[in-house]
Amino acid sequence: MSADALSCKCCGKLAKPIGTVDFNKSCIDCTGEKPFPPSGEEVPYWMCSACGFVFSNYMDKWSHEQFTERIYNTDYVRADPPLPGRLEVPLRDTPSYQKGRYIAAFFPNAQRELRILDYGAGGNPGPTGCALAEAGFTVVSYDPFRAQTALPEGRFDLIVAIEVFEHVTDLRRLGSFMQERLARDGLLWIQTLLHPFPPLQNVLDSWYIAPRNGHVSIFTLHALSVFLRGYGINVVVTSAATFGFKSLPQFPNLVFV
Repeated sequence: MSADALSCKCCGKLAKPIGTVDFNKSCIDCTGEKPFPPSGEEVPYWMCSACGFVFSNYMDKWSHEQFTERIYNTDYVRADPPLPGRLEVPLRDTPSYQKGRYIAAFFPNAQRELRILDYGAGGNPGPTGCALAEAGFTVVSYDPFRAQTALPEGRFDLIVAIEVFEHVTDLRRLGSFMQERLARDGLLWIQTLLHPFPPLQNVLDSWYIAPRNGHVSIFTLHALSVFLRGYGINVVVTSAATFGFKSLPQFPNLVFV
């Protein structure tokens, strides 16, 4: 394949370069406050002509140490604060904790039946997992971006992936993980911004395409569906969230009624 084309990580079709953005572009820039000056380091992005997946291969060969040094360092909170303009926010006031409470409400009376994995937890537990545990659920935390985190064992009835998929460079590893760890009638709760398909011509202006946040995989619904179907997981978008599942869940839930 020529230097001006790559295989799409979602569907394997042709992806072409669409331009570059500065490494220090962050999601918080859209508020008018830019926490980092331009770096002069240009990060290339590509777009698939078939499924609309937008991605960068710039960090594909980075080690955990490089991600820790350059992305998930002590300055990361400036690129992704708990609340815009606030770096210090009490745990129970954070959107991540409130997300856990929101998720818990969809599974009333299922505390004894569900084994939950908080994927990309941001802690052990992270804010979302903490809220779920306080609601009475059994929660295992796992963060693939922390080198010291051990792989979880067994299968899970509910895997929660809040603002994680957009950070992933190795989609094959992600797909295999979900295929192996999601129970046959389990649910995968996904939160990642889905861009329209076909993507807009000025897609690189999107606030969500932000290398400093580690956002290197930007999905359309079509791209996400094609990707997860390759691992036996169906995708549906509801008013509550985007869900993946192998077969419909049998445990009590307010998602499929």
